[in-house]
This record gives sequence, structure tokens and C-alpha cells, in this order.
Amino acid sequence: MSVFKRTGSPVYQYSFYVDGRRFRGSTKTRKITEARAKESALITRIIEEGTKAAAKPVRAPLLRTFAPDFLAWVQNSRLKAPTKAYYERGWKLLAATRLSGMRMDRITGDDVEATRIMHEVKEGEVTVTVECDAHYANRALRTLKRMFSKAVEWKLLKDQPHFRLLEAYGRDTKISAAVEKSLLGDLSEPMVNKRNARMRRIVHDVIVIAQDTGMRPSEIFRMRVEDLDFATEQAWNPHGKTLKSRRFVPISERMAELLAVRCGERKEGWVFPSARSKSGHIETIAKGFQALRTRAGVSSKVVLYSARHTYGSYALAATGNLFAVAASMGHVDTKSMEPYQHHDLHELRDAINVRNREASVLSGHNFGHIRSSGTSNGSEVDQATLNTKELLVGPEGFEPPTKGL
Repeated sequence: MSVFKRTGSPVYQYSFYVDGRRFRGSTKTRKITEARAKESALITRIIEEGTKAAAKPVRAPLLRTFAPDFLAWVQNSRLKAPTKAYYERGWKLLAATRLSGMRMDRITGDDVEATRIMHEVKEGEVTVTVECDAHYANRALRTLKRMFSKAVEWKLLKDQPHFRLLEAYGRDTKISAAVEKSLLGDLSEPMVNKRNARMRRIVHDVIVIAQDTGMRPSEIFRMRVEDLDFATEQAWNPHGKTLKSRRFVPISERMAELLAVRCGERKEGWVFPSARSKSGHIETIAKGFQALRTRAGVSSKVVLYSARHTYGSYALAATGNLFAVAASMGHVDTKSMEPYQHHDLHELRDAINVRNREASVLSGHNFGHIRSSGTSNGSEVDQATLNTKELLVGPEGFEPPTKGL
């Protein structure tokens, strides 16, 4: 280990060997003590990290420069198709923010939390830019977290900033009978555009199946004719994000009718085929559902997943069988069923009313108010007052316990 100056150079150079490999370069300082300290630190880092390249600081890339490598990893990884699409859409949202033009080591948690995630939506014939709701914005934030973790893994960053996801309330809106009637409507209403008419029929069928089985939309899209058993009135679902998702679901009467029309004489194949999809079946009905919801005048809080929530809520309220409903919905544990346990307020109200009436009978007054005696001279003592006093302090000669006071 030694530092030296080259002829005509004012700064010190280093030159040393580690495991038979030579390392040399400039210390970029004119002071010999600093040069020796830098050389010692470099030797330590090379021994710990293995190579000189790892020992040298790497300039962090811009977020938009790092994005192509990240998306290439996403496409070549073993992630499921929905997850890949999730990250791709998340990056599209991030690309429109100021974070995309910043170096990754300069992005702080405060920068992320101060950034508004925007996207374009159509309002009639006009396209406007609006702020994403919490659920949609969190898609971009989760993508950003994954990008930072890969940058750290690839030794492009030492650490990653910490930031929180937006507080997003669960999509627990139920579809009432009135809303269902508005959404499903009258399918006999003529439509000029055949493609729109076909999409309306698909949206109708998907909503009915989700309402009556509690299946996830992605599971409904992948239903196959050979998995339907009309004799036992159940359908087999071989797909899902958990092992519990592989399950039988019930086939209701109206569901059986629409499936019979849709499948016809077919014995196999997709229930919802699509010639335009690579998978051979439909992948989404988002635009069709949004158009139907707008035309019916239904709140935007009602989403397609609300049909699954409606099934869980009504099935649990009607049967009280928590385990059966959880199994039919493909939940791993019963804790996932908590959002579906809607307790009716009238039961709580009736319980409070009964308690208040009992207290009124015992105390001789109405809901905590002592009745007046009705005497004009005030010489007579109201019996209700005596009863109340006895309840509060006890009968004559009674001594209340003083422990803990």
C-alpha cells in the first residue's frame, strides 16, 4: 500500500493489490494524510464488497431513465399478468409527475407525499385531467416503492426513502335492490351499435354472477363451460390468488338461466370468449361498467367489486354461517369476513330502549328525569325522589364500600 505523485501532477495516486488484483487511481487530494486515509477506506470497501466497481460510488439515475430497466424486469419476471399490468399502469401515472425528472437519490419521502397523482378522464366529449382517488394513486406509490427496492438491490442506491400510502377506505358499498334494478335495466331496449349492445349484455351477466356467487371479476372472466354443473347447481372455480380460491360456488336460478342462454349447446370453452384477447376470454369490462353506471345515474362509489361485497353481506346476514360464506368467497381466514358483518342499528337501538324502560320503572321517573310531586305547598315528599335516593345511596343504615375510592 502506497500513495505517490506522478510527474507534473499535484494530487496523490494510489496503487495496491487485493487477492492478486491490482487497483490504482487518483485520490483527488494534495494532502498525503487524506490520500492515505482514502486509500485505506477504498481497500476496506473492496475487501467487503468484492470489486472496485462496487467500491466506487455510482451516480443515481433519473427515475425516468431507470424506468425502462424496471419495466423490462417486470416483463421478464415470474410475476402474474395482473401484477405486471399493475406496475405498468403505475409507471404511466408516475411518468406524468415531477418525480420522473428527479434523480432517485434526491427523491425524499416529503417529495413523494407532496406529489399529486393525476390522470385523464373523459367527461362527455371533453378530456380533463383530475386527481386520482386514493386507490388509484396508491397504485403509483406501490410501483414507486418497488422501483426503489429494485434500485437498492441492483446497487444503484444505498437506501430508499420512506413514505406512506394514501389512506384509502375499503370499497364496501353494497348494491341495493334499487341500484341493481337501475344497473341491469331493461335489456330489451334497442341499441344501434351492436358492439355496445353485446358489451351491455356481458356487463349484465357479470354483475348477476358476481352478485349471486361472490366471485371476483377476474374469476368470472375465466369461467369455462366444462366447469358448470347444472345438475348439482354449482360451478367449479379453478383459479384465484390463493389456494382457497379453488372452490365450488352456487348457481342461482337466474344465473342458471343466463348461463344456459350464453353457453347454448357448447360443452367446453370460455363462458365469456373474446376473439380480440390473447387469452381467448375477456379481460375487463371497466369501460362498459362505467358507461352503464353513468347512464343509470348510479354513484361512482359503486364499483364492479361491490357486487362481491353485496353477496358476502347478504349471505352472511341470511345464513349466519361465517365459515360457509368465507369458503364460498375463497377467503383464507375468517378475519377477511369482517367487512361483510354489517350489524343492524335497530337491534342496538331496541336494546338501549329496553334498558331505559327498566331503569325508568325502578327509579319511578322517565329516562333520568325526576317527576314533580304535583303538590302546591311542597310539604309532601315525592315517592319517586325517595326511590331515586334509595337507588343512589342505598337504604338507611347501608354503608357503601370505600375500597378503591
